[in-house]
Amino acid sequence: MTQEPLEGVNISITGTRAGTITDKNGQFIITIEQGTYTLEFDYIGYARKKIANIKLDSDANIDLKIIEMTEQPIPLQEIIVTPGSYSIMGDMPSMRQTLSSEDIKIMGWAEDITRAIQRIPGISANDFSAKFNIRGGDVDEVLVLLDGMQIYQPFHQKDFAGGLFSTIDIETIAGVDLLTGGFTADYGDRISGVLNMKTKTPGEGERKTSIGLSLVNARFFSMASFNNNRGSWMFSIRRGYLDLLNKLMGNEFKLEPSYYDIFAKVSYKLNENLTLSANAFIANDAYKLDEKETEPGKSVPNIDFVDTEYGNSYGWLNLKSIFSGQLFARTILYGGSVTKKRFWDRFDDDPVASLTVATLSDDRDFDLFGIKQNWNWQVDKNIFIKLGFDYKRLNVKYDYSNNIFYEYVSAEDSLEVFSEAYAVQKKDNGTQLGLFFSSRFQLASPLVIETGLRYDYASYTNDKLWSPRLNLVYSIGKKSFLRAGWGYYYQSQGIDQLNIQYRETTYSEARLSKQYFLGFEHFFTNGMHFRAEAYYKDIRNLPDAYYTFANIDEFFPEARTDLFQVSLNKATSKGIELFLKYDTGNKFSWWFSYVLSEAMEDYKDIQFLGKITKKLGLQSRPWDQLHTINADVNYRLSKNWHFNLSWQYHSGWPYTPFEVKRKAREDGTGTYVYYHDYGTFNSSTYPDYHRLDVRINRHYHTKNGKVTVFLHIINLYNQENISSYDHDIINPYSDNYRVENDEETWFGITPFMGVSWEF
Repeated sequence: MTQEPLEGVNISITGTRAGTITDKNGQFIITIEQGTYTLEFDYIGYARKKIANIKLDSDANIDLKIIEMTEQPIPLQEIIVTPGSYSIMGDMPSMRQTLSSEDIKIMGWAEDITRAIQRIPGISANDFSAKFNIRGGDVDEVLVLLDGMQIYQPFHQKDFAGGLFSTIDIETIAGVDLLTGGFTADYGDRISGVLNMKTKTPGEGERKTSIGLSLVNARFFSMASFNNNRGSWMFSIRRGYLDLLNKLMGNEFKLEPSYYDIFAKVSYKLNENLTLSANAFIANDAYKLDEKETEPGKSVPNIDFVDTEYGNSYGWLNLKSIFSGQLFARTILYGGSVTKKRFWDRFDDDPVASLTVATLSDDRDFDLFGIKQNWNWQVDKNIFIKLGFDYKRLNVKYDYSNNIFYEYVSAEDSLEVFSEAYAVQKKDNGTQLGLFFSSRFQLASPLVIETGLRYDYASYTNDKLWSPRLNLVYSIGKKSFLRAGWGYYYQSQGIDQLNIQYRETTYSEARLSKQYFLGFEHFFTNGMHFRAEAYYKDIRNLPDAYYTFANIDEFFPEARTDLFQVSLNKATSKGIELFLKYDTGNKFSWWFSYVLSEAMEDYKDIQFLGKITKKLGLQSRPWDQLHTINADVNYRLSKNWHFNLSWQYHSGWPYTPFEVKRKAREDGTGTYVYYHDYGTFNSSTYPDYHRLDVRINRHYHTKNGKVTVFLHIINLYNQENISSYDHDIINPYSDNYRVENDEETWFGITPFMGVSWEF
């Protein structure tokens, strides 16, 4: 022991947000109410130290005298080698976390984990959707894991912008690893990122129950240990009640959106080396719209009937095996079912738009089962090896039919009719196999290198893919780290991802992303944490994409008159990300990030039935945003009051401008078709986006627990952020008609509130 003071030691009080750091003399002061506490001391390069059962009486001071910490190199398997790795929640000190559990709950306006992480550097998303893009990639390029199980389509209300809420209840989550690039060979079949979530396990003798109620859902959560802490269980259920609110309003909106999710886990320690857990996860969504009415002056009623339902069910056994202090394995036996059912019946006799008649039915069933196993072996202090496999058996059934009729104005300025009667039934099955080997070794004290090789096989596409990867970290002292990475990342088309509705019956070639990363990280002794990262991604073999020009709903895009199809040669993405955070567990904390990025794609062809000026070649991807800023400030006035301000800004996304025109029908009825005459494809950009949110948490501590009431105000200064441009037609039957332009916006000033009881 040198007896020298350590500056910047992170000190936290277990089970609370209270904490601080030591000054240059190694001293610290923490003010907290009376009680019995455990102090935890954490400093890079030293063994973590705990001092338990510190009893503090009212108005008493405790002098802990000298606290000795033992110098200890960070174990090789715990060193963060991967660039673009963000630790969220978990049990590490707040200074080492990007976001704490408290941050997650106050940043996501629906207390939604996927909405909260949208504030991480490199993430882009729109206000309505819980889905997100990572570093210029598409939304379907993110691998989502829950306790090792891959979750497909993990979003509720998918018909709205791809999903309004995550299906995972934040209350069940203990920690999250978000990987935005450079992820190692044990992760495969996705090219943009990994969202790896681990659920809670109650501690020794711990029992916890909570009930929550907000404007969108109600939830119940409970967990406890049993049999002298050898076993534990956890249960969570949420139910959205947007449909019930609509009924209370007299069915004003003529729709019934509903959803629920259930998660259950039972774990048992078979012996000192074997722990078995059984997990079950179910999520279900339904949306119904029944709108039948006759407008004045019309003999034929408008009919719009929608009935959609989505189901996700998973079950898996997880066996953790410890063979020695150096050898660990995890085996997962799993099965799942994903269903999708859509039905639409519409007749719209509205002269303001094109005549549309459609009947559509879409049923899909996707089943999977498999086994995966990972091995971790600490060969010696300088060599660490990971290897494993994932074998899946897949079955899918498609049953699709449509009958579509609508009018449109062609590029030649003539009135045309699109008519389609199409039906297909298809069954398919196949296997996927992933094998990986990764070795991490320390050549010299400051340098750690991780090499990896992955092989992915998909029988139904005949993909046989090899993915080499390389990451390294160089320690510049104990508080500064330089990271670099390179790798090949492949993503096969899912057996359940055929675009049957667009007559797609064969699978596409696997996407390939070649990625390069460079990053720097530094921990300041005053509690600040700084990160800077640069990346470049070259993406090939992209499948054809289908979009609509307007509206965020994605109910039945194949029947829309504004549907277009794009074929791409390639895409590229590059950027520089800066992140600065201050949080020592004291009353005041903040963090700030700035991203300069560019996401481009090379258009090979654009197919559109209507009038548009095509622009091929290199241009911005639909979600490209040159500048992105996120800034958050937290103030914990006391254990009862917590305030948060969150501000965000990004450059406007590209869109295609248009003029509204009309053309007379030649059937002698004297009616018109109003249509969009589109300008140059994606040649304009929406105004820059920015908004300020405020959140107030009020905690009421009771004898048996805590009641929390919160108010979350979105877009406090009511910024009109444009989501799209639309129009209204005045006097559509007259020669004196006129077009009034309209702006569709994201959130105006919106209050969101809720209450939870934890006991």
